[in-house]
Amino acid sequence: MPKSFQGSQNSYSNKPYKPSGNNNVQSGNKSNRNQKSLQPPNSLSACKKQIRDVSRLLNREGLPSTARVELERRLKALTIQKTQLTNSQKDKANASRYHMIKFFERRKVERMLKRIDKQLKQDIAENSQKLVAEKQDLLVSLNYTIYYPNEFKYISLFPADSSSTTEDTAEKRDSIRLSVRKAMEKGDLPKDSRDITVEERKAIRSGCKFMLRSVSNVYGKQDFTADSGAYSDTSDAANGNNPHTSDAADPKEEDEEEDGFFA
Repeated sequence: MPKSFQGSQNSYSNKPYKPSGNNNVQSGNKSNRNQKSLQPPNSLSACKKQIRDVSRLLNREGLPSTARVELERRLKALTIQKTQLTNSQKDKANASRYHMIKFFERRKVERMLKRIDKQLKQDIAENSQKLVAEKQDLLVSLNYTIYYPNEFKYISLFPADSSSTTEDTAEKRDSIRLSVRKAMEKGDLPKDSRDITVEERKAIRSGCKFMLRSVSNVYGKQDFTADSGAYSDTSDAANGNNPHTSDAADPKEEDEEEDGFFA
């Protein structure tokens, strides 16, 4: 054996083993991956992936009891979070889908209220009582369009084809309007939402959970059907062709005011 090779072999054999830096990096990466897997997911797809991973671990044989309890607890938390993320995704979809119809109906109700206010200022005694009752009914409709929960599909107050509206749908709409009226009487909703700012409306929307309960009681677990009187296709609304109002205002008039209003 050549001396040069023999000397090189002895020098390598006498050195103690030291782990390379790459091993430390790999160990660190693995630790980071474990930490990330324990963090709560911020998206529905990530949540579903973690549920699959935890379920796969629970199916392993010989799993220690302490580990199983921890995994079952985590699976329960992930399942709850999945429901929350699904509802949030649905809320955003409904808010976007029914933004235009809510806007048009709100504007129509506001114009009707303006006409009644003008007539009441004329102080016509024989019609004043009737006008006051009509105004109160319109204020209920106004709150209906503003605070209707995005958890559910929107039922139109002014369906394009009233003949296609079923009796059941009309009863459900009236039941929800009754809940709005009672909330206004109790002070849970403002008596006239025209008197408050957009930010105040948004704060009320986030806190008026009674609306969600009232809608849930009326509809149960099911979603609103396509014959609810709302737009089945929002292309007409997007083009400004609103079948509900012939003199509907252009939504561009109040883009700044309505920005994020129904989100």
